[in-house]
Amino acid sequence: LQWIISNNKPVPQGVILHSPWPNLEYFDRITTFSTDNYLSLALATNLRQLTIVLESIDEFSLEPIYFDVTDEELSKISPKDNSYKGFPPLYITVGTDEISFDAIHDMSEKMKLSGVEVILDEGEGLMHTYALFHMWSPQSRWVQEKIRQWIQEQLLIGMQSKFNVNMLATNP
Repeated sequence: LQWIISNNKPVPQGVILHSPWPNLEYFDRITTFSTDNYLSLALATNLRQLTIVLESIDEFSLEPIYFDVTDEELSKISPKDNSYKGFPPLYITVGTDEISFDAIHDMSEKMKLSGVEVILDEGEGLMHTYALFHMWSPQSRWVQEKIRQWIQEQLLIGMQSKFNVNMLATNP
């Protein structure tokens, strides 16, 4: 979203984030974390490295070689200084048992303080990306239904503002 906004691209009417990474530096500062049977700290750290940028694989050792990423480049893909200016409404899902729960919760509070409309849907006792397991979990099905309703509301709001009319009419 920061990249979209900083490059003057069209901002979506709303965004759904399932267990987002608050920033890519988060795992460098982590000292304690909850027990998440789906996403380990080691896996998250490795995924972060792949997300940042992979230059190539050393052909002899088969070890990954990463580009050096400057603070400026990192700020384009990772929130810097808690800057959420211009963000659209967000629907965020997070399991209370995932390793980045506290950071996601803190991020959503900072977004709200910046004026961003945020719904933080916490799955009590659930894991990272729990909302994606709707075929097996009643909690996931319920959150998917709430997300469906939220999307419809965002589309209606967008249509009303685009056409500058009130789409809801009452029958006298």
